Amino acid sequence: MSASQAIQGWIVMPAYQEARGIRAQLEALARTLTSCPEHADIRFTLLVVNDGSRDDTSGEIARARAGVEALGVVLRERAFLRNFGHQAAIVAGLDAAAGACDFAVTMDADGEHPHALVPGLIAAWRAGAPLVHTLRRPHHQLSAFKRAASASYYRLLSRISGVRIQPGMADFKLWDGELLRELRPFLPSCGSTRVFAAWLAPAAPTLEYDQDVVLGRQSRFTLRKNLSMALAGLVRYSDAPLRLSLWMSTFAGIVAAGHSLFVLWAVYTGRVVPGWATIVIIVAFFGALQSFAIGMLGEYLLRISFRSSLPAFVTRPARSSGPGGERGSS
Repeated sequence: MSASQAIQGWIVMPAYQEARGIRAQLEALARTLTSCPEHADIRFTLLVVNDGSRDDTSGEIARARAGVEALGVVLRERAFLRNFGHQAAIVAGLDAAAGACDFAVTMDADGEHPHALVPGLIAAWRAGAPLVHTLRRPHHQLSAFKRAASASYYRLLSRISGVRIQPGMADFKLWDGELLRELRPFLPSCGSTRVFAAWLAPAAPTLEYDQDVVLGRQSRFTLRKNLSMALAGLVRYSDAPLRLSLWMSTFAGIVAAGHSLFVLWAVYTGRVVPGWATIVIIVAFFGALQSFAIGMLGEYLLRISFRSSLPAFVTRPARSSGPGGERGSS
């Protein structure tokens, strides 16, 4: 089968500071992809989106190219000018894949997503699923805090937004090519691809896997980044915070009106309104409610106006390695 007739399968892998193990990961993944006889009609492309790494991730990708392409798998790199974050890297990879792929699989480059599950994702796609989810079974080495925080976030998101997303759903997914081309304009503003996918196809097939924890590897997701991603998902897919602020403000208005009637009654009957403490407490209480409502509104405006006017990512220009030569980036 010629390359033009082959099914085009892309594997999109965000990478940040992965020089330590990315070469071995790419070579192992290429061997897995080419060892499945039932998928011999697929021409695979590995696209690594280098999220502004400051180490030698780019060099390790280049050194892996010969071994990967010897197996018949194309290896490409798309490098960011600076670190834009994991979600921006996924969106950039899907954007690049959308123009050429029949399907694209998104998975991390750190080795925690098992390569052996990829053939199963492809089999579900061949069976007619335009989107295939995965569900992570947490590793026992993960801290109790991280497991509890993750489960609490997904339960909260499901409750207030109506999005059916299970604890453990990750960005390890398969996307149909036609679906990607239709969704391409919406990906930069989706907030979280994993939540977007759950919202888009809640009944899509879901494959479970055991998370592989790489010993000695420090997670790139700091508490601040996790909180930012969680807030982005809540704000993008739920109007509950805005409605909560509206109801709280309404309640505050009713209480304030009642208190005002009490004060007018006290003045009319010649009674003295006791103490300044009540006034201070009331002013502080309603001031806090107003600040809460304004802050919540600001979060929405921040994402709708300010951040939507900035680029989701900026790709570092590829430099030629010689006259007419390319570095292999895209």
